[in-house]
Amino acid sequence: MRIIPVLDLMKGSVVHGIKGERHRYQPVKSCLTPSSDPLDVALALQTETDCHEMYIADLDALQSTGDHCGQISRLASRLSAELWVDMGIASADDAHKCIACGTGKIILGSETLPDLAVLEAIETEIPDRCRVFSLDIVNGQVWSQASFLRLRSPLEAIAFIASRGWTSIILLALDHVGTGAGPDWQMLEKARSHFPRLSLFAGGGVHNQDDIERLSSLAIDGALVATALHQGWIQVHKMTDGK
Repeated sequence: MRIIPVLDLMKGSVVHGIKGERHRYQPVKSCLTPSSDPLDVALALQTETDCHEMYIADLDALQSTGDHCGQISRLASRLSAELWVDMGIASADDAHKCIACGTGKIILGSETLPDLAVLEAIETEIPDRCRVFSLDIVNGQVWSQASFLRLRSPLEAIAFIASRGWTSIILLALDHVGTGAGPDWQMLEKARSHFPRLSLFAGGGVHNQDDIERLSSLAIDGALVATALHQGWIQVHKMTDGK
């Protein structure tokens, strides 16, 4: 199972995400680096995890207050990891702009997806290998502007997205983000049981090595992790060394 470090970018800095409550976000304080500069933090995370992918949430783009295309392009040129980027995509043009920043995979988040027409356009214009769907969930409910998703249960939403040919889906429990309280185990267990062939990635709440081992035992393909790395709750080099 892959550990995928997360960078939440806001106003030029890496910030600490808490439960999706973006007004509370402050520059990250990390045991890996004293800096909150995106490149410094990204390099520290890559050194710690030897990751092959890194997830970036451009919170300015998500909130329509700007974007971090310049910083993302810089990261793409300096890191060996493939960048998975959520820039609040709400149109096919947004998806192409995201790719132009040096993104390896665009993240299409249910939060900002406005309607079925946009989903269809992105499916037509962006190859499957270049896209991942993020099902954003709060208190067990799908969080989306699009009624065709918002009115479904998480499992129904996964089934709908999978039926359209998406093969990689992030299950992002936003109310667990930054808490260290553990993932939404019930949702993850049900999702893996119902969709054994999908590539499923867990986001939100991962706290320690026990969580990673439990996710692995569920055959979850990867975990998005930020707080646990910055707090030193998970030390990947020690895990891989068997210590």
